[in-house]
Amino acid sequence: MSDNGKRFQLPSAPQILLATAVGVGIGLVAMGQLKNFYSHTPLSGKSNLAQTLPAAAPNSAPNKSKGLGDFSLWPKLENRMNVLLMGVDSNGRDTERFTGCRSDTMIIASLDPEAKKVSLVSIPRDSRVRIADNHGVDKINSAHAFGGPELAVKTVGEDFAVPIDHYIVIDTQGLKKVFEALGPVEILIEKPMHYRDRAGRLNIALEPGINKLDAAGLEEYVRYRHDAKGDIGRIERQQWFLRQVKKKLEEPQVLLKLPELCKLAEEYVRTDLTVEDMLKLAAFSKEIKPNKIQTAMLPGEPVTISGGSYWVPSPEASALMLHRMTGAPQSVSVIANNTGATIHSRRNPRSDEALAMDASSDVALASDVASNDSLAAQCAAAYSDKPVSIILRYPKGCEETAKNLEARLKEKGYNVKYQQRGELSECQHEQVIASSYRADDDLVAKLKDSVAELDNYAVVVHLEARACSDVTIVISPNTIVAAPLVVTSTDDKGDEKGKTAATEPVKLNTHN
Repeated sequence: MSDNGKRFQLPSAPQILLATAVGVGIGLVAMGQLKNFYSHTPLSGKSNLAQTLPAAAPNSAPNKSKGLGDFSLWPKLENRMNVLLMGVDSNGRDTERFTGCRSDTMIIASLDPEAKKVSLVSIPRDSRVRIADNHGVDKINSAHAFGGPELAVKTVGEDFAVPIDHYIVIDTQGLKKVFEALGPVEILIEKPMHYRDRAGRLNIALEPGINKLDAAGLEEYVRYRHDAKGDIGRIERQQWFLRQVKKKLEEPQVLLKLPELCKLAEEYVRTDLTVEDMLKLAAFSKEIKPNKIQTAMLPGEPVTISGGSYWVPSPEASALMLHRMTGAPQSVSVIANNTGATIHSRRNPRSDEALAMDASSDVALASDVASNDSLAAQCAAAYSDKPVSIILRYPKGCEETAKNLEARLKEKGYNVKYQQRGELSECQHEQVIASSYRADDDLVAKLKDSVAELDNYAVVVHLEARACSDVTIVISPNTIVAAPLVVTSTDDKGDEKGKTAATEPVKLNTHN
């Protein structure tokens, strides 16, 4: 106990490993950065905390209603922090780790202490952008190869107007070794995954359902991309993986493996986070609930340009989504001028002409008309007084659940446009997909408040200018939704009859 009588609270293992559930990368860094801290904690029989923690701010008027356990010396995360997470592969044996390698995974993790929310935005590795410092136009994953994490951070900041505060890079071999140390993890596999890659040394043979996967199986799950969705499907699985692995990291025995994990962090992780930064993340993680983690992928579409496959971001949808999820300013023209199918490549003299021919007309013209004014006009049209519209997606066998949920939603005044029976592989996870431009945090929060069973549903942001509905609710085979209450009334003859309660349609006012 410190001199002022306030108890120091040692974080739990998952708080350090997860650091607000933004991924194993942050967790590894936390352990690596905090290894010196642990040498001064009761784990080693020492208690010299003054050497590790920053001085606590004086408190001249403590709240007497709080018990000692309510106080903590951990520094607090006061402002939003954006961290660029990257996963890289080595270039083979006898090569320097982290040098000259591309980032196969790029995620902007935005930690918002005011909203007590974590947002994870995946950037497809094939996104066509200008690489900072005059490295020309290329796929965004080449930025790390050209200039390491610093150039990758600068490229993301310049091309998408997103302020990046810190970076974390993890070698994929390190991720595999982490899970060798942690042991098997339960993962819900959405569909059969079978693929053999001799060059990549992968022999994937995974079956759908909840599986307890060892390190090799986990690597196979997050790297599989041999289906119709390709790399986009892999991004979706990585996001679900980050949610599901949380259970494993909460196991008490993980704390006993911290020394081994610290050594792995030193070898396989690079970051510019300080010890104090990691302490802030660990403290912030204590306040985050699973339903306050949102995921998204940079909006856009696949395009073939001069024989190469690229992901072309949508300027308006990307600007709006990044503004909501990372706090970035709405910068449609910046995104349009630095990404897409029409930007000029100094490496390809004929690119201006070729790109206009190769790309679809909608994409080719996007940068000419994209602006904050056009986005404002689209948002104004989306924020109308029409009832909030919803599509229900369910797997075969869940017709009764979908019927109950539709009745509950209509009871609260929502417009259920239709029910859609989807493939089982697409309905394994309960989720609320925010689709239209007016489907912001407030709309989703009101929806969850209207039907209690939706409270723990994962929120996925997938904004489209011409979305079919404001929200899509995905029902899984394990979903349970109670039927609406029946109100008994009498008709003119005095006979009892049942009807469900009805309310006014849910409407939204114009919103900026």
